[in-house]
Amino acid sequence: MPKIRGVKPDYWTDEDIVDLSVPARLLFIGLWTFACDNGHLQDKPKQIKMRIFPGDDVNAAELLRELEASGRITRGGGWITVPNLTEHQKPDVRYFTTCDKEGCDDPPEKVAQRNSRRAHAVHTPSTPGVHADRTAGAHVDGDGEGEVMVSGGATGKPAKRATQLPSDFTPGEKHVELAAEMGVDLRAEWPKFCDHHTAKGSTFKDWDAALRNWIRGANRFGNVRPITPADNNAWMRRRPQ
Repeated sequence: MPKIRGVKPDYWTDEDIVDLSVPARLLFIGLWTFACDNGHLQDKPKQIKMRIFPGDDVNAAELLRELEASGRITRGGGWITVPNLTEHQKPDVRYFTTCDKEGCDDPPEKVAQRNSRRAHAVHTPSTPGVHADRTAGAHVDGDGEGEVMVSGGATGKPAKRATQLPSDFTPGEKHVELAAEMGVDLRAEWPKFCDHHTAKGSTFKDWDAALRNWIRGANRFGNVRPITPADNNAWMRRRPQ
């Protein structure tokens, strides 16, 4: 998933960067935005070209070779690595992203935070064996996964965590009805919603609620036109999945 990255002012005058061609300098920055927080992305020149230079007559394969020759990137096993990405970018450890590359792991700080949360979910120092939410009659089931057993035999689950926009998330009938009620063209607002939150790396516990709030916001900002549930339902049936 693309992420917002920062560019330091001295990037433009760095002697090693200045030795690169102008397209290679821009491609290097573009690679940052599509790499995971460990600096990995798949080595697919055609795909990279369409993502970073969709309307430009450049040869992404040649530019990647230029970056590799200069030591800006390494390549192997179908993956590109930007070795120093973590030295120049400061991703929030809570939202650190990894990829499918072998050995691409979370940083030690995130692992420690996750283990701490799991330990806290299992018990608290003041009341050993009782779930941290202090639900009356709730006892740890002992498997270490933070699941609790509530009095009467009911099994509880850990609190839902915020996630980035799921790839399979789509508007539902309630969104269609709300959009029609508010006079919002869901066909126009849905891609804006996806692009905005993907670019920001937004995280929510409830993406259904986030979309409802977006629809209400579109109404507040005047992005409306006469629309009916049938219009939005027709779009839902025709749009690609």
